[in-house]
Amino acid sequence: MATFGEEGVAASSLYGAPAYAGCGIVRTAMGVIATLISACTLTAKDLCSKAVASRVHPDTSTFASFLFALPFYGVIFLALSFFGQEGGELSRGFLLLVLLRGISDVFAEGCKMRAFDTGDVSLVTGLLSLSPLILTVISPFVTGDRVRASEAVGILFIVVGGLVLIRRDRVTGKVLQPVAILYALVGSVAFALNSALDRLAVGHASAVTSAFSVTLCAALLTLPALFRVPTAAAELGGNARAFLLRGFFETVFMVAKMVALTTLPAHVVVGIMRISMILTVVVGGVWFHEKDRARRIVGTLIMYAGLVFLLW
Repeated sequence: MATFGEEGVAASSLYGAPAYAGCGIVRTAMGVIATLISACTLTAKDLCSKAVASRVHPDTSTFASFLFALPFYGVIFLALSFFGQEGGELSRGFLLLVLLRGISDVFAEGCKMRAFDTGDVSLVTGLLSLSPLILTVISPFVTGDRVRASEAVGILFIVVGGLVLIRRDRVTGKVLQPVAILYALVGSVAFALNSALDRLAVGHASAVTSAFSVTLCAALLTLPALFRVPTAAAELGGNARAFLLRGFFETVFMVAKMVALTTLPAHVVVGIMRISMILTVVVGGVWFHEKDRARRIVGTLIMYAGLVFLLW
Protein backbone atom coordinates (compact mmCIF):
# COMPACT_ATOMS: atom_id res chain seq x y z
CA MET A 1 0.00 0.00 0.00
CA ALA A 2 1.33 3.43 -0.85
CA THR A 3 2.44 5.72 1.93
CA PHE A 4 3.25 9.41 1.71
CA GLY A 5 6.16 10.72 3.73
CA GLU A 6 8.35 13.79 3.83
CA GLU A 7 11.09 12.38 1.62
CA GLY A 8 9.05 10.37 -0.86
CA VAL A 9 5.59 10.06 -2.31
CA ALA A 10 3.81 7.44 -4.32
CA ALA A 11 4.36 8.07 -7.99
CA SER A 12 2.73 6.48 -10.99
CA SER A 13 2.83 6.52 -14.73
CA LEU A 14 -0.14 7.82 -16.64
CA TYR A 15 -1.46 4.30 -17.04
CA GLY A 16 0.04 1.54 -14.97
CA ALA A 17 1.02 0.32 -11.53
CA PRO A 18 2.30 2.93 -9.05
CA ALA A 19 6.05 3.15 -8.53
CA TYR A 20 8.08 4.80 -5.82
CA ALA A 21 10.41 7.70 -6.52
CA GLY A 22 11.88 10.60 -4.63
CA CYS A 23 10.59 14.14 -5.04
CA GLY A 24 13.50 15.49 -7.08
CA ILE A 25 13.66 18.81 -8.86
CA VAL A 26 12.54 17.34 -12.18
CA ARG A 27 9.52 15.55 -10.73
CA THR A 28 8.54 18.64 -8.73
CA ALA A 29 8.80 20.78 -11.88
CA MET A 30 6.63 18.27 -13.75
CA GLY A 31 4.09 18.48 -10.95
CA VAL A 32 4.00 22.27 -11.16
CA ILE A 33 3.60 22.18 -14.96
CA ALA A 34 0.78 19.64 -14.68
CA THR A 35 -0.89 21.83 -12.06
CA LEU A 36 -0.69 24.91 -14.30
CA ILE A 37 -2.23 22.94 -17.17
CA SER A 38 -4.97 21.87 -14.81
CA ALA A 39 -5.50 25.50 -13.76
CA CYS A 40 -5.88 26.71 -17.36
CA THR A 41 -8.36 23.99 -18.28
CA LEU A 42 -10.25 24.64 -15.03
CA THR A 43 -10.74 28.24 -16.12
CA ALA A 44 -11.96 27.12 -19.55
CA LYS A 45 -14.29 24.59 -17.94
CA ASP A 46 -15.76 27.17 -15.56
CA LEU A 47 -16.35 29.66 -18.38
CA CYS A 48 -18.18 26.96 -20.35
CA SER A 49 -20.29 26.15 -17.28
CA LYS A 50 -21.22 29.81 -16.82
CA ALA A 51 -22.05 30.15 -20.52
CA VAL A 52 -24.64 27.34 -20.39
CA ALA A 53 -25.92 28.15 -16.87
CA SER A 54 -28.82 30.27 -18.16
CA ARG A 55 -29.93 27.57 -20.63
CA VAL A 56 -29.90 24.39 -18.55
CA HIS A 57 -30.96 23.21 -15.11
CA PRO A 58 -28.06 22.96 -12.59
CA ASP A 59 -28.68 19.20 -12.16
CA THR A 60 -28.49 18.69 -15.92
CA SER A 61 -25.28 20.68 -16.14
CA THR A 62 -23.75 18.72 -13.24
CA PHE A 63 -24.52 15.37 -14.87
CA ALA A 64 -23.30 16.58 -18.27
CA SER A 65 -19.98 17.70 -16.80
CA PHE A 66 -19.22 14.05 -16.03
CA LEU A 67 -21.03 12.29 -18.89
CA PHE A 68 -19.47 14.24 -21.75
CA ALA A 69 -15.97 13.71 -20.37
CA LEU A 70 -16.20 9.92 -20.62
CA PRO A 71 -15.70 9.68 -24.43
CA PHE A 72 -12.36 11.48 -24.13
CA TYR A 73 -11.18 8.99 -21.53
CA GLY A 74 -12.03 6.27 -24.05
CA VAL A 75 -9.72 7.92 -26.58
CA ILE A 76 -6.92 8.14 -24.01
CA PHE A 77 -7.29 4.47 -23.06
CA LEU A 78 -7.19 3.41 -26.70
CA ALA A 79 -4.08 5.49 -27.33
CA LEU A 80 -2.30 4.09 -24.28
CA SER A 81 -3.29 0.54 -25.19
CA PHE A 82 -1.84 1.08 -28.66
CA PHE A 83 1.52 1.87 -27.06
CA GLY A 84 1.36 -1.26 -24.93
CA GLN A 85 0.50 0.34 -21.63
CA GLU A 86 -1.44 -1.83 -19.21
CA GLY A 87 -3.59 -0.83 -16.26
CA GLY A 88 -2.95 -2.00 -12.72
CA GLU A 89 -5.35 -4.01 -10.60
CA LEU A 90 -8.10 -2.12 -8.80
CA SER A 91 -8.06 -2.86 -5.09
CA ARG A 92 -10.98 -2.61 -2.69
CA GLY A 93 -9.33 0.37 -1.06
CA PHE A 94 -9.16 2.16 -4.40
CA LEU A 95 -12.82 1.42 -5.20
CA LEU A 96 -13.85 2.75 -1.79
CA LEU A 97 -11.90 5.94 -2.42
CA VAL A 98 -13.56 6.26 -5.84
CA LEU A 99 -17.01 5.95 -4.25
CA LEU A 100 -16.22 8.54 -1.58
CA ARG A 101 -14.69 10.83 -4.21
CA GLY A 102 -17.76 10.42 -6.42
CA ILE A 103 -20.07 11.40 -3.58
CA SER A 104 -18.02 14.47 -2.68
CA ASP A 105 -17.78 15.42 -6.37
CA VAL A 106 -21.57 15.34 -6.70
CA PHE A 107 -21.84 17.89 -3.90
CA ALA A 108 -18.94 19.96 -5.23
CA GLU A 109 -20.11 20.22 -8.85
CA GLY A 110 -23.76 20.57 -7.84
CA CYS A 111 -22.95 23.52 -5.59
CA LYS A 112 -20.73 25.08 -8.25
CA MET A 113 -23.40 24.84 -10.96
CA ARG A 114 -26.01 26.39 -8.66
CA ALA A 115 -23.57 29.14 -7.73
CA PHE A 116 -22.92 29.88 -11.41
CA ASP A 117 -26.68 30.01 -11.95
CA THR A 118 -27.07 32.81 -9.39
CA GLY A 119 -23.73 34.63 -9.30
CA ASP A 120 -20.80 36.02 -11.29
CA VAL A 121 -18.20 33.53 -12.49
CA SER A 122 -15.33 35.59 -11.03
CA LEU A 123 -17.02 35.73 -7.62
CA VAL A 124 -17.86 32.03 -7.50
CA THR A 125 -14.46 30.87 -8.72
CA GLY A 126 -12.78 33.21 -6.26
CA LEU A 127 -14.63 31.83 -3.27
CA LEU A 128 -13.74 28.32 -4.33
CA SER A 129 -10.16 29.40 -3.61
CA LEU A 130 -10.90 28.82 0.06
CA SER A 131 -10.38 25.11 -0.54
CA PRO A 132 -6.58 25.35 0.01
CA LEU A 133 -7.22 26.62 3.55
CA ILE A 134 -9.53 23.70 4.23
CA LEU A 135 -6.96 21.31 2.78
CA THR A 136 -4.33 22.80 5.05
CA VAL A 137 -6.43 21.68 8.00
CA ILE A 138 -7.49 18.24 6.77
CA SER A 139 -4.44 17.09 4.76
CA PRO A 140 -2.37 15.91 7.75
CA PHE A 141 -5.29 13.76 8.88
CA VAL A 142 -6.51 12.47 5.49
CA THR A 143 -3.43 12.19 3.26
CA GLY A 144 -0.54 12.39 5.73
CA ASP A 145 0.98 15.39 3.91
CA ARG A 146 2.85 17.73 6.22
CA VAL A 147 2.00 21.44 5.96
CA ARG A 148 4.90 23.84 6.35
CA ALA A 149 4.53 27.27 7.94
CA SER A 150 5.61 29.00 4.71
CA GLU A 151 2.89 27.17 2.77
CA ALA A 152 0.29 28.23 5.32
CA VAL A 153 1.28 31.89 4.89
CA GLY A 154 0.92 31.65 1.12
CA ILE A 155 -2.45 29.99 1.44
CA LEU A 156 -3.57 32.73 3.86
CA PHE A 157 -2.90 35.34 1.15
CA ILE A 158 -4.99 33.30 -1.27
CA VAL A 159 -7.88 33.20 1.17
CA VAL A 160 -7.70 36.95 1.91
CA GLY A 161 -7.75 37.68 -1.80
CA GLY A 162 -10.83 35.51 -2.16
CA LEU A 163 -12.62 37.39 0.60
CA VAL A 164 -11.89 40.72 -1.11
CA LEU A 165 -14.02 39.49 -4.00
CA ILE A 166 -17.19 39.64 -1.90
CA ARG A 167 -19.08 42.86 -2.62
CA ARG A 168 -21.63 44.73 -0.50
CA ASP A 169 -24.37 47.12 -1.57
CA ARG A 170 -23.16 50.68 -0.98
CA VAL A 171 -26.53 51.83 0.35
CA THR A 172 -27.83 48.93 2.44
CA GLY A 173 -24.51 47.25 3.24
CA LYS A 174 -25.98 43.85 2.36
CA VAL A 175 -23.78 41.26 0.73
CA LEU A 176 -24.65 40.91 -2.95
CA GLN A 177 -25.39 37.51 -4.48
CA PRO A 178 -25.65 35.75 -1.07
CA VAL A 179 -27.07 32.51 -2.53
CA ALA A 180 -24.13 32.17 -4.91
CA ILE A 181 -21.72 32.86 -2.03
CA LEU A 182 -23.33 30.18 0.14
CA TYR A 183 -23.19 27.56 -2.61
CA ALA A 184 -19.58 28.50 -3.42
CA LEU A 185 -18.51 28.16 0.23
CA VAL A 186 -20.12 24.73 0.55
CA GLY A 187 -18.57 23.77 -2.77
CA SER A 188 -15.12 24.84 -1.57
CA VAL A 189 -15.37 22.37 1.32
CA ALA A 190 -16.38 19.57 -1.05
CA PHE A 191 -13.61 20.43 -3.52
CA ALA A 192 -11.05 20.36 -0.70
CA LEU A 193 -12.20 16.87 0.21
CA ASN A 194 -12.05 15.93 -3.48
CA SER A 195 -8.38 16.80 -3.71
CA ALA A 196 -7.56 14.92 -0.50
CA LEU A 197 -9.28 11.80 -1.83
CA ASP A 198 -7.59 12.25 -5.24
CA ARG A 199 -4.24 12.31 -3.47
CA LEU A 200 -5.02 8.96 -1.88
CA ALA A 201 -6.46 7.45 -5.07
CA VAL A 202 -3.32 8.01 -7.14
CA GLY A 203 -1.45 5.93 -4.59
CA HIS A 204 -3.52 2.90 -5.65
CA ALA A 205 -3.89 3.32 -9.42
CA SER A 206 -2.58 5.37 -12.33
CA ALA A 207 -3.52 8.99 -12.93
CA VAL A 208 -5.76 8.22 -15.93
CA THR A 209 -7.44 5.25 -14.24
CA SER A 210 -8.08 7.32 -11.12
CA ALA A 211 -9.49 10.26 -13.09
CA PHE A 212 -11.72 8.04 -15.23
CA SER A 213 -13.01 6.04 -12.27
CA VAL A 214 -14.08 9.03 -10.21
CA THR A 215 -15.69 10.67 -13.27
CA LEU A 216 -17.69 7.54 -14.10
CA CYS A 217 -18.76 7.10 -10.49
CA ALA A 218 -19.90 10.72 -10.24
CA ALA A 219 -21.88 10.39 -13.49
CA LEU A 220 -23.73 7.35 -12.13
CA LEU A 221 -24.44 9.08 -8.82
CA THR A 222 -25.88 12.20 -10.50
CA LEU A 223 -28.02 10.27 -12.99
CA PRO A 224 -31.05 9.84 -10.63
CA ALA A 225 -31.29 13.62 -10.19
CA LEU A 226 -32.20 13.98 -13.88
CA PHE A 227 -35.58 12.32 -13.27
CA ARG A 228 -36.57 15.49 -11.41
CA VAL A 229 -35.81 17.63 -14.47
CA PRO A 230 -38.51 17.19 -17.17
CA THR A 231 -36.44 19.07 -19.76
CA ALA A 232 -33.18 17.19 -19.08
CA ALA A 233 -33.15 15.21 -22.35
CA ALA A 234 -33.83 18.31 -24.45
CA GLU A 235 -31.16 20.27 -22.58
CA LEU A 236 -28.56 17.54 -23.06
CA GLY A 237 -29.30 17.25 -26.78
CA GLY A 238 -29.60 20.97 -27.44
CA ASN A 239 -26.31 21.82 -25.75
CA ALA A 240 -24.31 18.74 -26.75
CA ARG A 241 -21.62 20.71 -28.57
CA ALA A 242 -20.99 23.00 -25.58
CA PHE A 243 -21.05 20.02 -23.21
CA LEU A 244 -18.52 18.12 -25.36
CA LEU A 245 -16.17 21.10 -25.31
CA ARG A 246 -16.50 21.31 -21.54
CA GLY A 247 -16.03 17.53 -21.33
CA PHE A 248 -12.70 17.87 -23.10
CA PHE A 249 -11.56 20.53 -20.64
CA GLU A 250 -12.84 18.38 -17.75
CA THR A 251 -10.78 15.41 -18.92
CA VAL A 252 -7.54 17.36 -19.35
CA PHE A 253 -8.15 19.09 -16.01
CA MET A 254 -8.66 15.83 -14.12
CA VAL A 255 -5.76 13.92 -15.70
CA ALA A 256 -3.34 16.83 -15.21
CA LYS A 257 -4.47 17.22 -11.62
CA MET A 258 -3.98 13.51 -10.90
CA VAL A 259 -0.50 13.63 -12.43
CA ALA A 260 0.36 16.63 -10.25
CA LEU A 261 -0.86 14.83 -7.15
CA THR A 262 1.68 12.06 -7.70
CA THR A 263 4.50 14.54 -7.03
CA LEU A 264 3.07 17.35 -4.90
CA PRO A 265 0.97 17.49 -1.71
CA ALA A 266 -2.76 18.01 -2.26
CA HIS A 267 -2.95 21.44 -0.60
CA VAL A 268 -0.03 22.72 -2.70
CA VAL A 269 -1.63 21.50 -5.94
CA VAL A 270 -4.94 23.18 -5.11
CA GLY A 271 -3.13 26.34 -3.99
CA ILE A 272 -1.23 26.65 -7.27
CA MET A 273 -4.39 25.89 -9.24
CA ARG A 274 -5.94 29.07 -7.86
CA ILE A 275 -3.92 30.95 -10.47
CA SER A 276 -6.93 30.16 -12.63
CA MET A 277 -8.68 33.01 -10.80
CA ILE A 278 -6.57 35.58 -12.65
CA LEU A 279 -7.66 34.16 -16.00
CA THR A 280 -11.28 33.84 -14.89
CA VAL A 281 -11.60 37.42 -13.64
CA VAL A 282 -10.07 38.92 -16.77
CA VAL A 283 -11.75 36.71 -19.36
CA GLY A 284 -15.00 36.12 -17.50
CA GLY A 285 -15.39 39.75 -16.50
CA VAL A 286 -15.07 40.95 -20.08
CA TRP A 287 -16.99 38.08 -21.68
CA PHE A 288 -19.98 38.26 -19.32
CA HIS A 289 -19.78 42.03 -18.68
CA GLU A 290 -19.50 41.55 -14.93
CA LYS A 291 -19.43 44.57 -12.62
CA ASP A 292 -16.87 45.54 -9.98
CA ARG A 293 -13.99 44.14 -11.99
CA ALA A 294 -11.45 46.50 -10.35
CA ARG A 295 -12.18 45.11 -6.87
CA ARG A 296 -11.92 41.55 -8.12
CA ILE A 297 -8.66 42.29 -9.90
CA VAL A 298 -7.27 43.53 -6.57
CA GLY A 299 -8.48 40.34 -4.92
CA THR A 300 -6.81 38.20 -7.55
CA LEU A 301 -3.55 40.13 -7.22
CA ILE A 302 -3.52 39.38 -3.49
CA MET A 303 -4.17 35.74 -4.31
CA TYR A 304 -1.39 35.80 -6.89
CA ALA A 305 1.01 37.14 -4.26
CA GLY A 306 0.07 34.17 -2.11
CA LEU A 307 0.66 31.80 -5.01
CA VAL A 308 4.13 33.26 -5.67
CA PHE A 309 4.95 32.91 -1.98
CA LEU A 310 3.62 29.35 -2.01
CA LEU A 311 5.79 28.42 -5.00
CA TRP A 312 8.84 30.09 -3.47
